[in-house]
Amino acid sequence: MFSNRPAGFTEQELLEEVAGGNESAFKLLYEKYAGKVYTMGMKYLKSPFLAQDAVQEVFVKVWKNRKQLTSLNSFPAWLTIITRNQLINDLQRQIPMDSLETLHPDMLDYQRASAGHDVDFRELEKVIKIGIDHFSPRQQQIYKLSREEGLSHKQIAAQLNISYDMVREHMSNALKNLRKFLENHYTHLLLLWLFSRYN
Repeated sequence: MFSNRPAGFTEQELLEEVAGGNESAFKLLYEKYAGKVYTMGMKYLKSPFLAQDAVQEVFVKVWKNRKQLTSLNSFPAWLTIITRNQLINDLQRQIPMDSLETLHPDMLDYQRASAGHDVDFRELEKVIKIGIDHFSPRQQQIYKLSREEGLSHKQIAAQLNISYDMVREHMSNALKNLRKFLENHYTHLLLLWLFSRYN
């Protein structure tokens, strides 16, 4: 962990160095803030691998836009916006926005309205549990091992003594069933599902 003055730099000096193309300063900036981005990624994507990928993508964007750094009022706030947008893009790959608009015309406006605010997931979590209760016993077992205990497909296969492909098939069917359940019964929560990354 770095202090507020990593390697002797103030925050502004560090940003100025990065803006000027100093790769060593960029590494310091990465090490100081990567944890924050990773935490956001885990909150929404529920996967260490996807969260780490998001970290890499976010800091690629920071480097590409480094010349803007010296004019920012708050780098942490700017980084949060970039991270949020990256996570939304990651989530939209699972359910394209045009599909959401077809399901509910106000979805896009709701997304925009929600983008700058924390989302209350309590109602969504209750709905997710109802959807999971509709799974077959094996789908419930595999889904919970994956999403609640964080096991990989390979680990689940070993623990349940079934094939890796069988685990993938059950997870795929479980996620399709959950998506269908939300679309059919709780369309207004479908976008929240994107943000929570249960799929």
